[in-house]
Amino acid sequence: MRQMLVSAVAVGVLMGGAAASAGAQDAGASPVRVETLEIEPTVVKTGDVITQVYRVRFPDLIAQGREIIILEDRMVPENLPIHPFEAVSLEIRKRQLDDEHIWDFAYGMRLIAPEKAVYVVPSFGFYYLVRDLGEDIEDAEIQQIDGGQGLVRYVTTMNDLPILDIRDTIELGEFGGQAVFFRALAWAVAPLPLLLWLVFLVRLARKPKVVSLEAAREAEELDRIESQIPVPPSIWEARRTLRGQLRSLAGAANGGGAAAVSELVISARDYLRAELPDINSGDTARDIKAHVDGLKDGARKEALSTLASRLVIYQDGLERGDVAIENPSREVAALDASLTALRPHIRLWRGMLAFVGR
Repeated sequence: MRQMLVSAVAVGVLMGGAAASAGAQDAGASPVRVETLEIEPTVVKTGDVITQVYRVRFPDLIAQGREIIILEDRMVPENLPIHPFEAVSLEIRKRQLDDEHIWDFAYGMRLIAPEKAVYVVPSFGFYYLVRDLGEDIEDAEIQQIDGGQGLVRYVTTMNDLPILDIRDTIELGEFGGQAVFFRALAWAVAPLPLLLWLVFLVRLARKPKVVSLEAAREAEELDRIESQIPVPPSIWEARRTLRGQLRSLAGAANGGGAAAVSELVISARDYLRAELPDINSGDTARDIKAHVDGLKDGARKEALSTLASRLVIYQDGLERGDVAIENPSREVAALDASLTALRPHIRLWRGMLAFVGR
């Protein structure tokens, strides 16, 4: 009992001395003051986090042309020499009251020691520098002021001798073989879902598509209609057919009648469609004439315009019943000249002459 009383008195004296040393820092020698606040908690176990707050006060000297800079990077938890304690966190709370800056450095610490005792949190330095405005930081002298100490009563959770030896009598067995088996089984089964999906997709792709009877009939009817649509002749066939109609017209008396004019209209229309791929199969003779009028000026446009104009005249004559051609020879000559002007080698020759003539 007497020893416990002596220990308690010693702890009280040590705590009082630590608090007095923390509060008795010389404020006149340094513009920066450090106050060590109460540590929380004062009794800890293994792994408990201790919170120790250091309050740093320093004046605002901007009005005097000077500045105090606290070097925070030198006071990070990793740099604190506080063995056997370990700093694990830091939170800095900054505020200003009038012309005084107040910074609270709240450190989180842990203590893991082999035996119960009262431990002292060692003091460590707070680094700062005072520089004139405009002066390089490298030229200013780094100064230091120490913080106070704190007392912690440490209660270990480790026992020297176990009270009950229960685990020593339990046989857990060896599961290494089972672990290897299940690991191999897992690697063997893992690709099966992907393989099943692949087989399913292959079967789905090879499965014939089921077409309804109505859809099959529509497709058959569409094929039949498309087969009845005549394939437009090539430009060579269309030119040869049109020249044949012109020869027939030149040898016929009185223009050959309605049948000859109708064949001439069909041949001229097929040739213009082959020469002008942009026109549609349903365009009328006047639509074709309007398309030709929009072409670029030149010999090709003039020849096409002659053919399109004659096509409009012949088509109107068939619709009105007036199919007589007054001068078949002149019509044949004009149309034949237009066909000749549209031949590729003639167009190439005229283009070369026009280029040389420049």
